[in-house]
Amino acid sequence: MEALLPDWAPNLHPLIIHFPIVLWAVAVLADLTSLFSGKSWLKHMAVALYTLGALSALAAYFSGEQAIDGVSLPMQGELTASKHSDWGHYTLYFFGGYTLIRLLFLWKKWDKNKWVAIVLFILGTSGLGIVAKTADLGGKLVYKYGVGIKK
Repeated sequence: MEALLPDWAPNLHPLIIHFPIVLWAVAVLADLTSLFSGKSWLKHMAVALYTLGALSALAAYFSGEQAIDGVSLPMQGELTASKHSDWGHYTLYFFGGYTLIRLLFLWKKWDKNKWVAIVLFILGTSGLGIVAKTADLGGKLVYKYGVGIKK
């Protein structure tokens, strides 16, 4: 597996992690656009993006679990690494559950109600806040503590 990685990458995590982030951000934008345009295909696209984001988050989570075992972690970065892992769990659980809710609401057609769609949009946007906290801690690991940096 390591033979497939570029020379600069210590593990798969930095290559995978950006997929769920972008998929969820675009899903929120699709939901917002759907609210104003009323186009149902945008709502379907958002659900598909949330689903792909949740699946790619599984890969990101497992690559992160593998990554932390293979990098040099300074003592002062251990608390940040622990918090990053915790917030990674929260992100995975939130979007996993949220995706299941969205699939159910789409299947039952409960999301056709405008107020339900607004609440779902607000929840999706709130999830991006969880992503931002997780990403902030991951960035702190790399840029403050130099975790995963090849010297």
